[in-house]
Amino acid sequence: MSLFSYEAIDATGRRKKGEIEADSERSARQQLKSAGLVVRQLQVGESRTARSRKSAGRHAVSHLSGADTVLFLQQLATLSAAGMPLVEALAAIAAGMDRRKARSAMVTIRQSVLEGGSLAEALRDQHMDEIVCNMIAAGEETGQLEVVATRLAELLEHRQALQQELLSATLYPAIILGFGMLVMLFLMAVVIPQVITVFERAGGHLPLLTKIVIAASDFLRAYGGWLFLTVAGALLAYRVSMRQPFLRRQRDLILLRLPGVGHLLARIETARFCHTLGMLLTGGVPVLAAIHIANQNWSLLPLRELGQVARESLREGGALSDALAKGGMVPHLAIQLLAVGEQSGRLDAMLLRVAEHFEREVSRGLKRMLTIAEPMLVLLMAIGVGAMAMAILLPIAEMNELVR
Repeated sequence: MSLFSYEAIDATGRRKKGEIEADSERSARQQLKSAGLVVRQLQVGESRTARSRKSAGRHAVSHLSGADTVLFLQQLATLSAAGMPLVEALAAIAAGMDRRKARSAMVTIRQSVLEGGSLAEALRDQHMDEIVCNMIAAGEETGQLEVVATRLAELLEHRQALQQELLSATLYPAIILGFGMLVMLFLMAVVIPQVITVFERAGGHLPLLTKIVIAASDFLRAYGGWLFLTVAGALLAYRVSMRQPFLRRQRDLILLRLPGVGHLLARIETARFCHTLGMLLTGGVPVLAAIHIANQNWSLLPLRELGQVARESLREGGALSDALAKGGMVPHLAIQLLAVGEQSGRLDAMLLRVAEHFEREVSRGLKRMLTIAEPMLVLLMAIGVGAMAMAILLPIAEMNELVR
């Protein structure tokens, strides 16, 4: 009999740590599963110091990128469905990895499994996403590893696609705005002062628009450094202040109440939460443990607090839909559909359907925003650059009149 130290989540969502005696790791896992626990960490007799080091290491960055993880899960599902043993499948996946760090991580994972450890624990040692580790653990226990790996790959692909859409929606307008600002700064700092110097020597009268641009140019040249330091200091102060939960919560509440923006953010958050929770429940993770993990997907603090309230409500026998309805932050349609899923006993399927619906809605919303933002930004840049051009051309036109 060996002594195993474990960390697990019970049926109420609480974390539990302890030790258990068993003939093997598989036997220890079976005992813990029979006790209604979802194993997060299991290891042979380890000192508390070593355990603390390992726990702290979970906050490190995984050597497997998002794309590497998706590729790993897709190949794992394919090879497992083909009947290939896990150790051989991991060797084949490692050989196919392009990046050296990813290949090294896969070799380490394979070695851990070869020595008798579980795949979930090997992934956790590589600081993999907790959602991936828990679903893989559930897949190993139920013998449905290929099904779980396929669903996980789909989940991560959906998440990456949504992140790419959000990035595209903000990157293109930012490039246009940044380029326009650089052009205007160049005109104000270099071109306009030279033209004005020539014009003043000719003794001409400066137009009002040119005087305004000159005043702005003089201000930037005199106080540009201080202005830059002020903006940088404000950004630094903002980042530091966002470490305070109260201030961060107030910021998130303001974002959720902004017309248009709040509507879109609520749908993005709801889609992410529902997709993760639906996948965890489908993978066989107990509901309270699943919602504890899914709550990590809320990026806005008020919604994360709402998720914690929902977990407590479920622990006391309440309904998920009723708990999420509090505060009016989660879309009403999502609440209605979740209530139907709870009544029909198909909450996992309904969560995935809700996520799919809002992902499509977010995609359409982002496209509409881009359609509106692009011409508006181009118009603003045209007005700004046009004003600079007029400030230069008007004195030149007056100089031509003086020459005549």
